[in-house]
Amino acid sequence: MTAPLLSPGWRPSPARMIKLAAVSDLRLRGLVACQAQLSWAPKSGADNLDFSLDASGWLKGTEDYLACVSACVPTATGLETDLRVLWATVMSGLACFFLGGGIPGTVQTVQLTLVTQQGRRLTLPVSVAIRTDSAAAPSVCVPHLADGTPLPPNTLSLQNDVALTTNDGKPYLIA
Repeated sequence: MTAPLLSPGWRPSPARMIKLAAVSDLRLRGLVACQAQLSWAPKSGADNLDFSLDASGWLKGTEDYLACVSACVPTATGLETDLRVLWATVMSGLACFFLGGGIPGTVQTVQLTLVTQQGRRLTLPVSVAIRTDSAAAPSVCVPHLADGTPLPPNTLSLQNDVALTTNDGKPYLIA
């Protein structure tokens, strides 16, 4: 197996990173584990920020690694200022997400799906509190292909900033 490549020129913020722990073995001992809700650091409704998940604890000892990630906001109400996932990618071995917008005073849920190179799949919710220190604002426009597919910072591109794409139109990414 090949380890994920480092993505040059961009690094996820450690201030907005969650480490996903290995699954507990409490069920094997007849105990019921309490359900702990994962939460990222709060953000303003006007912020457009990266948030990350480190799945190395979950994958410890498997020699597996993240192959692709996706995310959605099931708590979105359809407003222009709702919390939005602007892009999702695997970068430097981390699941990275760029979030924009959000209604102040709410706690939003981001539903993450992680898929590994060996086929493991994990879907989990992560909460994000939207602070009340600024008004809600629509999220920024991120670079995208003509069809609207967002381009995360680890997209392979030519010197003239033309993104390289696969035959099915998806951008090539440096994992």
